[in-house]
Amino acid sequence: MTDAIRFEMKGDVGRLCLCAPERRNAIGSQEISLVKSAIDSIPDTCRLFVIRSEGPVFCAGANLKEITDGTMAGDDFLSMTNAIASLAMPSLAIVEGDVFGGGAELLFSCDFRIGVTGKHLKIPAASVGLCYPVKGIQRMTQRLGSTLVRKLLLTTESMSFEELAQQNAFDWLLPPAEIETDSEALIERLTGLAPLSIASMLAIIKSVEEGRFDHTSAQAMADKCSQSTDLSEGLLALREKRAPIFKRR
Repeated sequence: MTDAIRFEMKGDVGRLCLCAPERRNAIGSQEISLVKSAIDSIPDTCRLFVIRSEGPVFCAGANLKEITDGTMAGDDFLSMTNAIASLAMPSLAIVEGDVFGGGAELLFSCDFRIGVTGKHLKIPAASVGLCYPVKGIQRMTQRLGSTLVRKLLLTTESMSFEELAQQNAFDWLLPPAEIETDSEALIERLTGLAPLSIASMLAIIKSVEEGRFDHTSAQAMADKCSQSTDLSEGLLALREKRAPIFKRR
């Protein structure tokens, strides 16, 4: 990895960090390649993918210099966020800085979002004559609803994380002093759940969001969970009043 991107597996958690605060964590072609390589390297045992960043800006979207000189295209950035949105395990964005432009697409490609108070999000595409990526508009509308997406894209207004949390754009909102402790507690909780159950329900939810739900396929995933040794272990652990040891089978 370059200094701008760090990725490591820590136990069952894949942790990716944007580490270029001097350029507001803008993402260029090299960073896109590294993020996608990191995703490709995630083992089947991974239970959660976490994205966070360093500095006062979470992400300013695509590197405009590379967009301008033709080094990369908007679809390149979108291919990265599509890969995140398609992960088989849940993804969590820990957002401790402001979000601009395509940084919102990175944020909303994740399944869960935890932010800090006092920060803002702004998507200025219309102020410079751009149309936000079509897949990004579709995904945001599916996940956030058309009313909020209209406000974000068609007014270019800066919205506080507090306002966004009120409209369910953030799942959790915390004071900066509490983000480290509480996010780690959340990660521990999510990774302690049955991975086969989580993966099945996540896949079904995404199929509904994207308009490709198939009842037969969904039922097959549900049946696999019902017949799993993980279910037997979960019920046994409940009776024995201990933490279950799930093995994804």
